[in-house]
Amino acid sequence: MGITIHYQGKLNRPDLADAFCLELEDICKAMEWKYNLINDEPDSEPFPVKGIIISPHEKSEPLVFTFDPEGNLRNAFMLQFLGEEPDLTWHNHTKTQFAPLDVHISIVKLLKYLQQKFIGDLKVTDEGSYWETGDADLLKKKMDFLNAKMDELAGLLETLKIEKDETAETLADKIEKLINEKMKNSIRRIKRIKKK
Repeated sequence: MGITIHYQGKLNRPDLADAFCLELEDICKAMEWKYNLINDEPDSEPFPVKGIIISPHEKSEPLVFTFDPEGNLRNAFMLQFLGEEPDLTWHNHTKTQFAPLDVHISIVKLLKYLQQKFIGDLKVTDEGSYWETGDADLLKKKMDFLNAKMDELAGLLETLKIEKDETAETLADKIEKLINEKMKNSIRRIKRIKKK
């Protein structure tokens, strides 16, 4: 749960991978972001990838830009576990929910730049809506709303009494019951407000 940016695409030309990595390395140095370059051996399984993994903030998930030999943006972590075929290897994402707002904005601006220069068909889905709108206030409202709901859920879970020999199934049932009761109470409050 949390605001996440999803992205996928293909380099305009496969031979741009080196230039892409060099430019992102320079950007990382300027932004003081940590990064790791990836340059697999030619016989790597299921195939070699080349790219860069960026850590823009300690409270943000990394940005992964790894390309297969044809220049397709691939999810290097998923490739390790799933191999070449599954659809999940074609999708990348980074959760920014817990990082400062400006980190999310910087990532979106970086993606827009990369779309213009290297990945013309880059598709981005931004759960914070900043990619589509450029509206920092809307992004902040969405992040604040989710943070409040996660805090509310954490508080709710703290009230849960766990028995010594509790099974995963009975614990899941208790959590579901607790959440359903909370939702029913919220709906009752909304109905009372509407009647007034």
